Amino acid sequence: MNIITDQVRAERFRELEHWKLAADRLADLEALAPVSAWQALEHYAGVALREALSKSVLQLRKSVDRLDARLRTTPSESEDQFREEFQSLRQAFLRTETTLDFYADALATRAQPKMGALLRACDHIATRGMAEALAPLGRQAPAALTYLDKGLGASILKAGIRLWDPGIENPVAAIKAVRHNLLRPTALLHEAGHQVAHTLRWNEELASALRNALSKDSALADIWESWASEIAGDAFAFVHTGFAELVALRDVVAGRDITVYQILPGDPHPCGWLRVLLNHSFCTRSFGAGPWDRLAEVWLSDYPLERAPADIKPFLSASKSVLPNLAEVVLYKPFRAFGGRALTQLVNPMRVSPAALERLRQDASLASPYWLWNEAIRLLAMTGYRTGLGAREARDGIDQQEKLMLQLGMLRVNA
Repeated sequence: MNIITDQVRAERFRELEHWKLAADRLADLEALAPVSAWQALEHYAGVALREALSKSVLQLRKSVDRLDARLRTTPSESEDQFREEFQSLRQAFLRTETTLDFYADALATRAQPKMGALLRACDHIATRGMAEALAPLGRQAPAALTYLDKGLGASILKAGIRLWDPGIENPVAAIKAVRHNLLRPTALLHEAGHQVAHTLRWNEELASALRNALSKDSALADIWESWASEIAGDAFAFVHTGFAELVALRDVVAGRDITVYQILPGDPHPCGWLRVLLNHSFCTRSFGAGPWDRLAEVWLSDYPLERAPADIKPFLSASKSVLPNLAEVVLYKPFRAFGGRALTQLVNPMRVSPAALERLRQDASLASPYWLWNEAIRLLAMTGYRTGLGAREARDGIDQQEKLMLQLGMLRVNA
């Protein structure tokens, strides 16, 4: 056994001092992100985030202090044991640093005033979407913190899960918004749906319901059951924003044939070809005929079933025939997660039907801060609906949504 000597102990103190000073620097949250970025957060989200990050750093510093005390008080110890403890300390530092870096990058995207206002509006839309489903069930919605990033699709780090540092739970629902869809951010509601489904354990129930609906074809049931979590997110976005969700989704999943038809083992996302058609079924089941029918017709023209790979064509064909039934299950079947109600009883999609959105459009010029605050999601549904009608309408809808989000973001400064 290698016993620690005074010379080795002195070297270990030097090494420990390095990590102690490094941990102290992590504790300076003001150096993590500009003041303007912290100010661009809702008060509650800012407080919760500061507390969680401070706790993470505090745990790291306690680890440093424990190792320091052992070095000072242990008369002799296996050098191998101390080397292992220093390796553990290094890993703890890196986990804490990764957690702080993630939020530093997220906060940095909010530092510019206009972008900060747009992302505060996104926070509001996502948080309110969660609250509209959770509050009637006596559950509190977590604060949402949105940040801007590259890519085609949004994502979420759910509140309450363990992140890189296992000692703390994520204090907010951290949602990535992407640049190309920032001004028609229906994906925020998809990601909010993931948080709600996680909180209420809807994913498990929905998976079982999909399997039961397809019980006559086990091969079909196996795959659709595995897609339950992403179907839940799509359905949640649909009941909140209607046709707008389908339009935005279509533009995200469109691409080369190989990606649109592709089914990857273990991927929770339905293949793009079926995903668009399922969301079209959501529209037809809830609203009847409408502009979504033209979108689906063009979709099938762009990606005809005949061009699908031969090995998955039978699956796609069989799935297409049961989409109306699956839409019925997802939207209108009662679930324990919702207190014995259907999703559409919890969040009524008729509030974003074409007729309802036309009435909203006529009233939109009368918007007050109170009205804008409380109707932010339906306003997104309204402008998003317009983006699906044509090129000129798309420009008008996106321009209007930007103005609404900037107004909403300014209102949220003092929230």
